[in-house]
Amino acid sequence: MTMPHPDFTNIKTGWEPRFSAKLSQLPPIIVGVIAIIAGALGVTSFAPFHFWPGYFISLIVFSLLMLTSTTSKAAFWRGSAVGLGFFGAGVSWVYVSIAEYGQVGSLIAGLITFAFISILVAFWAFSAWASWRLSRRFSQIPSSLWITLGLLLGEMARSSLFTGFPWLLPGYAIENTWLFELLPIGGIWLTSACVVLTASVIASLLMRQNNQLSLILVVIIVWGGAAFLHYAPISWVQQTGTLKTTLVQGNVKQDEKWLAQSAGQSLAYYQQATIEHLDSELVVWPETAITYTYPQIKPYFASFSKELENTNTTLITGIPDVSADKQNYYNAIWATGNGFGLYYKRRLVPFGEYIPFAEYIGPILDVFGMPMSSFKSGDENQPVLQVGEWGVAPFICYEIVYAEQVRRMVRDSDFLITISNDGWFGTSFGPWQHLQIAQFRAKEAGRYVIRATNTGVTAFINEKGEVVAQAPQFERTTLTAEAKAFTGNTPYVQWGYWPTLLLLGICVVFTYLNGLILNRKNR
Repeated sequence: MTMPHPDFTNIKTGWEPRFSAKLSQLPPIIVGVIAIIAGALGVTSFAPFHFWPGYFISLIVFSLLMLTSTTSKAAFWRGSAVGLGFFGAGVSWVYVSIAEYGQVGSLIAGLITFAFISILVAFWAFSAWASWRLSRRFSQIPSSLWITLGLLLGEMARSSLFTGFPWLLPGYAIENTWLFELLPIGGIWLTSACVVLTASVIASLLMRQNNQLSLILVVIIVWGGAAFLHYAPISWVQQTGTLKTTLVQGNVKQDEKWLAQSAGQSLAYYQQATIEHLDSELVVWPETAITYTYPQIKPYFASFSKELENTNTTLITGIPDVSADKQNYYNAIWATGNGFGLYYKRRLVPFGEYIPFAEYIGPILDVFGMPMSSFKSGDENQPVLQVGEWGVAPFICYEIVYAEQVRRMVRDSDFLITISNDGWFGTSFGPWQHLQIAQFRAKEAGRYVIRATNTGVTAFINEKGEVVAQAPQFERTTLTAEAKAFTGNTPYVQWGYWPTLLLLGICVVFTYLNGLILNRKNR
C-alpha cells in the first residue's frame, strides 16, 4: 500500500491547496526562473551586502518548492534551480581568476566556472531529492525537519568531499542577527542548522503543516537564547596581553608577481616597510610575499633576521618551500627574527595548487593550455608558530574557511594569523566573503584574527568577530594595531559538532514522538 503524502492529505480549506495547485499548473520553466531568482536573492545576506533577510527568504522559497513538489524528480530539479541561482551569483568570482589568470580565454573559463558551479548545485539537488523521499517514507517526522537535515547533510558533504568547499554555508548569513552569538557554542554548523530550521518551519507554517509544535518551540528557544547572549554576553576567554602588529599590503599585480624582475622589487619594498616598523613586535607579510624558495632566501635573510631579533620583532611571511630532492613544493608560512616556525599549507586549492586526478584530467588541461600547479600538502599535525612568548595558529588563504581545522589549532594559540593573496579575484566580492569567513572563525574561537593580504582585504578582527582595523583595497600600504592575546576555550573549541548534533537529535526525537501521538489520536 502506498503511503499518503505527509504534507497535503489533511488540508481541506484555505489558500494553501490553491497555491500548490497554481504552482503545479505553471510551466516548469517559470517555476525554474522563480527558483533561480530566489537562490540569487540569498547571496545578498553575505558580504559585501549583509542584507540578512535575503537568505531566509531564499530558504523559505526553497522549502515551499519542496513542500509543493509532487514527485522526487520535481524536488530534484527545483532544488537544482535554487542552487544554480545561489551559487551562480555567489561564487561568480571564480570566473575572474580563471579568465584573467588561467590563460584559457573567456569561453573555456566560462565552461570551467559552469562545471564548478554545477558540482556545487548537485549537493543541493540531491539534498532536495533525499529530503522529499524521506518525508514520504517517514511521515511521523515533519517535512520541515527533513528539509533541514537534508540540506545540512548536503552542505557537510560539500564541505568535505575532494578537500571540500565550505564557502557560503547557511550559517554565514546571520552575521547581523542574534544567532551570531551562538558561534562560540556550536560554531558554523550550529548557526547553519538554526538558519535552515527557522526557514523551513516558517514555510511549513505558511502551508499549515501538522506536527510543527515541537519545532516551533525549538526555534523560539534558540532565538530566545541567542537574544539573551546578545544582550547579556558571556566571556568565554580571558585576555592575557597585547602584541603591537604591523601588516604589510604589497599590492603586487597578480600577472607580475612571479616575474623575475618583480621579485626583487617586491622583496625590497616589504623589507623597507618592515624596517620602518621595527617598533612593532610582529610584522606580517601576505601569502607568497617572497617568491624565492625558502632554501634560496634563508642565507640572504640571515643578517635581516638578526636585526629583527635584536629589536624583538618577529616577521611572519608567506614563502614557497621545496624539498631537498626538489621533487615536492609547499606553500608555506615562515616565522623568523624573534620568533620561529615553518608551516606547510594543508588544504590546497583544487586546480590552483594541485590537480585532482591529475593522471586523468591533466592531459585535457594541457590541450587547453591551462597552467598546472603541483604543490604538496603539509602534515595534518603541525605545531603553531612562536612569536616571542606567544603561540600563533597559522592559516594560508582559504584554510581559514575550514572551521574544524581552525578549532584543532586554537587550544595551543593566543592569536590566529591568516595570510592570503586575493588578487586572483580582482574587484569581485570574493575577497569580502573571505574576510567575513575570517570574522566567524574569530567569534568561534574567541581569538584575534590577524589577516594580511596582497591586495586586500587586510584587517584586524577582534575576538567578537568585529573588524577593528582595515586597510583599503588595491593600495600599497601598512596597517598597525594592538592585537590582543587570549587564552581559554569556547564551548565550540571544546566540544565541536556536539551542540549541533544535540539540537538536531532533540528535534528528531520530539517530533517523532509527537507524530506518533497525533497518529494514535487520528485512529
